[in-house]
Amino acid sequence: MKKRPMVLIFTGVLSGMAVVWNILSMATAFYLLAGLCIMVCMICFDKGYGWIIAGMILGIIFAASAKISMNLDFSQVRYNETQDIIGKVVEVSQTKTGKQALLLKNDMLEGKILLYTSNDEEISSGDVVSFRGSLKVFDGATNPGQFSSRHYYFSRGIYYHAYSKDILIKKSTELCLDQMIARCRKYLKQQLSMQYDEGISNFLNAMMLGDKTKLNDTVKDDFKESGLIHLMAVSGLHISLAGRSIYRLFRRLCGSFMISSVIGTMSAVFYCALTGFSVSSLRALIMLLIYFLSQILGEHYDLLSSASFAGVILLLIRPYRIYDTAFLYSFTAVFVIGCYQRIKPRLKGKFQKIRESLLFCTAIQIGMFPIIIYFQYEAPLLSFLANVIAVPLASTAFTVAFVLIFLPHTIFHDIISWMIYVILWLSKRSYGMLTIGHVPFFWVILFYSLLLLCTSKRNKLQFKIRIGLVYTGIVLLIFIPKFRKKTITFLDVGQGDCFIADTNAGLIISDGGSSSEDQVGKYRILPYIKYLGYQRVKIAVISHMDVDHYSGILELLKMGRIEYLGLPEIQKDAAMEKIIEAARQNNTKVFYLSRGRTIKTKDDYLKVLHPVKNSKMEKNAASIVMQGNVLGYKLLLTGDVEKEGEEQLLGEGLSHAEILKVAHHGSKNSTSSEFLQKVLPEQTIISCGQNNRYGHPHKETIHRLKSCHTKIKRTDTNGAVIFREKRDG
Repeated sequence: MKKRPMVLIFTGVLSGMAVVWNILSMATAFYLLAGLCIMVCMICFDKGYGWIIAGMILGIIFAASAKISMNLDFSQVRYNETQDIIGKVVEVSQTKTGKQALLLKNDMLEGKILLYTSNDEEISSGDVVSFRGSLKVFDGATNPGQFSSRHYYFSRGIYYHAYSKDILIKKSTELCLDQMIARCRKYLKQQLSMQYDEGISNFLNAMMLGDKTKLNDTVKDDFKESGLIHLMAVSGLHISLAGRSIYRLFRRLCGSFMISSVIGTMSAVFYCALTGFSVSSLRALIMLLIYFLSQILGEHYDLLSSASFAGVILLLIRPYRIYDTAFLYSFTAVFVIGCYQRIKPRLKGKFQKIRESLLFCTAIQIGMFPIIIYFQYEAPLLSFLANVIAVPLASTAFTVAFVLIFLPHTIFHDIISWMIYVILWLSKRSYGMLTIGHVPFFWVILFYSLLLLCTSKRNKLQFKIRIGLVYTGIVLLIFIPKFRKKTITFLDVGQGDCFIADTNAGLIISDGGSSSEDQVGKYRILPYIKYLGYQRVKIAVISHMDVDHYSGILELLKMGRIEYLGLPEIQKDAAMEKIIEAARQNNTKVFYLSRGRTIKTKDDYLKVLHPVKNSKMEKNAASIVMQGNVLGYKLLLTGDVEKEGEEQLLGEGLSHAEILKVAHHGSKNSTSSEFLQKVLPEQTIISCGQNNRYGHPHKETIHRLKSCHTKIKRTDTNGAVIFREKRDG
């Protein structure tokens, strides 16, 4: 790599920026120290490796400047205060719920504003609008495994979001470049909708124009789980087809490097603008420009150096891109392809092309496996089989669809439809999903270091031995999470409850719902389940039939991810009937809990203290209350029990608890002084949403908790509260 200084500079820039953005992380300090030691050794061995230090200094300077600038930007905003704000419309889109989403640029702020509105007035790119509302900064992830809106939007230069019904167009632009591109995009969408059925046109909109808004979540999930999601991202494949194809066509027509390169570049830039300048398309565009330049100058084109140059440019323009998974996936894929090209064997004989395609797809899957596992905690083992068929089909469909997009419906459009139907069919197949869980970043870096050594030209080992070493690295990645310590977690689900215990017998969940967060099962509970390395929950218990305790569990039931479901042994209401039906349809075994029953594994147990069988109490008062020992902790889980139920509990065998989950999100009607004197909790957990409309936790409850000298932790301020196994203690 020392002969590719740009690769070393890119490595340094990445490292430097990682240090700045994670400056308070102990893990970052460890990686920095270890990395510096390695780099000193490398520089002593060969001074050419000094480019890494130069890149690191460059990365630190640019990232620190960006961080300071971002903090200054935040200091100018009056949060949660209604005000009049003016901005120029950069982009107009529509949400699935039918609202308009306007991307605005305010002259006083560095970050863009994403404004949601139900106003149906026609607004175009370039218009200057005024609205009345309050700006909010995007939230980060509060649970392990949770998607971070902050990272996603900040990496795109969008810092704020707001909602307003009152929008006034102060200045309407006659016609600008943005409007021309928007009109062109709209025209192409209309053409696709006329030429194909709705499902096919929606897929082509995603693949060709980068617009996934009309694709339903089921289709997206199918493509993600089959390892074909990259087909929906406008990437190097698309830019290459748009730019290089035009370049080659004009090279044949006129024979001039210069003319064909300029026309190819213009085509690629226009297509990149048409699809919204995604980070993968920008990377491909810069690499394409370098390719054209190398053709004009008659120089050798190097894939890894070209990609590294593109990476440095993109990071220096927007340092927060280091948190963008699309950026990391895109450049990892190029890195893996570059490594593969250095060692790929020459195949001969029958079915050469098919064997080469299979080997290439397998190599890409192996190379991408660590970073996919790091971000998604699971990966389909056999997705390369789908890619061998789907990638050529998608490339052909993309090219022909673009050629025919200005024509009326022909038989060729039907052929494209059948190609897409095959791709959609492939996406619905199962390819052996392997759920591993969270892998520390150290092991990911170690794997790619091993990959680099195995593909080095200095390495004289046989191809089979190199592949064996890479597979050893994969096996290590799979088994490393098995050695993590078990945990008890109180997830942040907004205004709701969710307790998860990772036991030796499997996952045990008590409650899982929210009244403030949509699809809490899919977006908060399930990601954490995967983070822990599980696909299914062993036992789920719902304390009572309030939506803020069961909505997420109902989602998991419909996904078929729960084996056993525990419900209160009381009279069934409509909500319980709905849950039981969902369990029946997805082969979940239902059992009922009342006082005296116990959930027991080899090492842990939870005994039900309340309610009695067929209790007639109001549903909050009749919440399931469980006390027991899990992972070495004495726990008390109280649901929403209050008043009458809590009074009954005082005579039902309550004992000291190390960890108390405060009842009813900290309501003043629960957790009485008498109750606390009986339990004497060392630590108490309050699960509630930020700025919730109920005012939870109430001041009276907090006062009572402080009076008994317990340590209070809240999910609205602390995020997920996690306790690690303490069996030996």
